[in-house]
Amino acid sequence: MSLKLRLNLIITVLLLLIMLIGASVTIKNARKNIQAEIASTAILAVHMLNAEIANLKTSNHPMIRSGSFFKLKTLNKIRHLKIDFFDTSGNLLDSNRVDSNPHKTTVPDWFIHTMDTVTDELPVNRQPVYIANHHLGELVITPDISYEIIEEWEDTKGILILLGIFFLVVNILVYFSVSIALRPIDNILGALTDLESGNLAARLPKFTLPELSKISDKFNVMANTLQSSIESNHKLSQQLIKLQEDERKNLAQELHDEIGQHLTAIHLDASAIKSAKNIASAQESANAIDQVVRRMMEIVHTMLQRLRPSGFDELGLDSALRELTSTWLERQPQIKLNLHISGDFINIDEAILISVYRLVQECLTNIARYADAKQITISVIKENNVIAMIINDDGNGFDSSIKPKGFGLAGMKERVEGLAGSFELQTASNEGVTITIELPCIKKG
Repeated sequence: MSLKLRLNLIITVLLLLIMLIGASVTIKNARKNIQAEIASTAILAVHMLNAEIANLKTSNHPMIRSGSFFKLKTLNKIRHLKIDFFDTSGNLLDSNRVDSNPHKTTVPDWFIHTMDTVTDELPVNRQPVYIANHHLGELVITPDISYEIIEEWEDTKGILILLGIFFLVVNILVYFSVSIALRPIDNILGALTDLESGNLAARLPKFTLPELSKISDKFNVMANTLQSSIESNHKLSQQLIKLQEDERKNLAQELHDEIGQHLTAIHLDASAIKSAKNIASAQESANAIDQVVRRMMEIVHTMLQRLRPSGFDELGLDSALRELTSTWLERQPQIKLNLHISGDFINIDEAILISVYRLVQECLTNIARYADAKQITISVIKENNVIAMIINDDGNGFDSSIKPKGFGLAGMKERVEGLAGSFELQTASNEGVTITIELPCIKKG
């Protein structure tokens, strides 16, 4: 069910409830009016008839014996009461009745049924008639609401018609008001659809409603963040591809220049040994081959170190980090480095351990290139299934509000977030850099 239909249904139900309450109050008031009208008329009629009975007690008119002395038919305009005169045997002698059910053709049955309960609340007045101590019969005054129901129905019908018109008009106004108020939702859905289809430039306008305006602001911030993130990811992917190709190019060049050159030298020395005419000459060529092989071993070791940390598989993360920092300090002797490693790194997924190593390696590379630092502190601590890393230097730092040109920090952040970790950078100009990283300890699968 749509929001528009749901709101209209809620308001319709509320209006119906209000109408029912209004109709109930109207009918209740109508019953009170009928009851008051009937009661007042009955009191007046009783007083008049009592006066007439008192007057007849002193009269000897012959009509008294016939029972027609009241002339009740002349009281047919008293529509709220039924006045009947019965003799002592219960026979009807006189009455003011004209029409027993005058409202049946004009008033709804439900209204008649509702009003008929008034009769139960009004007592039937019975007046015995005695003249000259002779019991002639009984006057029975019965409330008759037939005509009053017709009058009250005309008044109530008008009110109910007004309530119905009010119900229809309010529903129509609410429908169009809700449609206008919810029109911005179409804009929101359209913007979400554009984002889903890849249009990252989709934005929402500024809405007049405060609630929708907040949604618009949050949506636009989200869209800007998403667009920036995707653009950064695209640039990072291109940079990673470029770095991968550069690495392959460098490896190919080293293989060609270094390994190829040394293999050529070995080939020449081996040929010299074959054609050597004395042992001294052969030993000299063998020594040359030994030196070339040693140099090749150093080159291969350096290449393997770039491809995968040495000692990582055999000795673990602790030894690999210590060898990394030791080798780095040999190239940066002017910097003091404090390394603190704590915790058991056994049975942790290799992707996590390699990431820890590469993150430290990237930090050291950035410090050597840009920081001009004098002291570095590196802490790698495993505790409560989390590996916490803190890398701090006292170098130049930079303005964190300005996005770095390179992709080193962006690549580190992407690597950490890809492993469901957290990455925090704190820096300012001339205040050094502090990087805090937390990675989950994923067990080996």
